Amino acid sequence: MNKNILVTTDFSISSLNLLKYVLENKLGNQRHNIVLVYGYSTSDSITDMLFFSKSKVIDSLYNEAFEEGLSVLKNKFNSKIHIIRKDIFTGYNRGAFETFLQSNKIDFAFISGSFVSNKNQKNSFDLRPFIKNSSIDYEEISLYSEAFVPEKGELAELFQSSFATSN
Repeated sequence: MNKNILVTTDFSISSLNLLKYVLENKLGNQRHNIVLVYGYSTSDSITDMLFFSKSKVIDSLYNEAFEEGLSVLKNKFNSKIHIIRKDIFTGYNRGAFETFLQSNKIDFAFISGSFVSNKNQKNSFDLRPFIKNSSIDYEEISLYSEAFVPEKGELAELFQSSFATSN
């Protein structure tokens, strides 16, 4: 049976390093459903709420480079991935987060050791406190890339497998 794994993201290539580390070191040989989740604070405006679209928000958060990096990881770890979904959490309290976890049938979460925020989004918030105070089991992973490939950019760094962790 596939397990549902939550991985925090800010939809940047560097946030894919957490997913890569999890796929390489934490999931074994079983296939998993992975939910990449971003904390997004919605507006209190009635007009904004009426026209709110989760898919439009998600589409505005990531770029082509992120999709390309995600595609590379899907191909490289095809035997460990059943599906990868992108989602946002828009709630304000623990109860809403518990409902989010239950509706997505999340079994385990992996979070970054530091808050990641999409620099282009002022509405982002840190999901770590929600995860830490929830009923879900989680692991906090701090990654420090030892590989820097300046001539290739962030996408090339995703291919390097040398990471140091502090758990």
